[in-house]
Amino acid sequence: MNPPALKIITDVTVVLPEGKTLDGSVLLEGNRIRAISTEAPGSLLLSHEAEITSGKGHYLTPGLIETHFNGALGCNFNTSSIADIQGLLKQLPAYGITSCLLTAITAPQEDMIATIHTLEEVIHHQHPMHCRALGLHLEGPFINPQNRGSHPANSVLAPFVEDLKLYASPNTKLVTLAPELDIKGDLIRYLASKNVRVSAGHSSATYADMQRAIEQGLSSVTHLYNAMKPFHHRDPGISGAAFNEDTLYVQIIGEADHVNPEAIRMLVRGKNPKKIILVSDAYPMAGMPDGTDTMFGQQHVTMKNGSAVNEEGRLVGGHILLDDCVRNLVNWQILRFEDAVQLATANPAEFLGHGHELGKIAEGYTANLTLWDKNTLAIKATWVNGELAHNGNALEKVSA
Repeated sequence: MNPPALKIITDVTVVLPEGKTLDGSVLLEGNRIRAISTEAPGSLLLSHEAEITSGKGHYLTPGLIETHFNGALGCNFNTSSIADIQGLLKQLPAYGITSCLLTAITAPQEDMIATIHTLEEVIHHQHPMHCRALGLHLEGPFINPQNRGSHPANSVLAPFVEDLKLYASPNTKLVTLAPELDIKGDLIRYLASKNVRVSAGHSSATYADMQRAIEQGLSSVTHLYNAMKPFHHRDPGISGAAFNEDTLYVQIIGEADHVNPEAIRMLVRGKNPKKIILVSDAYPMAGMPDGTDTMFGQQHVTMKNGSAVNEEGRLVGGHILLDDCVRNLVNWQILRFEDAVQLATANPAEFLGHGHELGKIAEGYTANLTLWDKNTLAIKATWVNGELAHNGNALEKVSA
């Protein structure tokens, strides 16, 4: 028996665009949001074949959109199999994540080409109830060796378009590079001409480098403050451009090992909040217990005291997922929940060109939705394409 075409999620506080809220119900038809209303569920029914579910007074938000993570829960996007990556995408709705970019970091040329091929296969064979991979994020190899972070030094490349073409992929949506090395802007212009977002990261770019790169098509900054030359009052660099240049989107890691909460507060106060994108920069062991280890960036990495450090003592990617990043911003009293969640939903959707279908609870949008406990902000349920992909036993069926 086919499930009812119409579903109603009622008794929820709906988080709308701009951080506004509405207490009421959301009507789903197939994989789309059909209506939002303060009225009782009965007034939304256009058919008797409708399933009504109570959200018991929880928050209902758009599903989270992660634009920068390298894997999690033991899965490494650079090295894991298609089946293992698909397995992670199946698990992500339990963390409220319904869309993502698959991030591949710098690696030897042959390995990176193989990684891209694997990730392409994942994108071409997706399950409709799993987190949807929107495309690829190539973080490297065209980065500054001085700011490589945990990227392997022997695989960093100078910026040449012909080398870039070796990694050509129709699903590449974002490339992080060091704009100061692309002096003529050949890479930036080439990528922008292909509608690929270009982000400054792992870089020692000056403010002048950033202004030039923006004119050539640069549109964002990768994990602000991390793996870049620090701000100086006589050389504001990438950080200065991130605050001052209104066209730039800015990623920020919502985790205290990478960014002091007060530095995040500075960003929120000094930057148009619609241009801030919250990310986890999670590495493959994120969500795993202390003592867990793996290979990442061609080095042995161990989880210790909740942090991931490689053999050089360098901090590797984040150890939490995006839902925890949202909770952090609220617990640090940087933003209200209703505003913090915009940084992980509406903003990344707009940045990636999906603002017409994802990142908002609005009529006609894809029914990717997440239910949060109002007191703990724990994820209680997640819908992907209108279907219940995760249920933490917070839902109560009213009728069907």
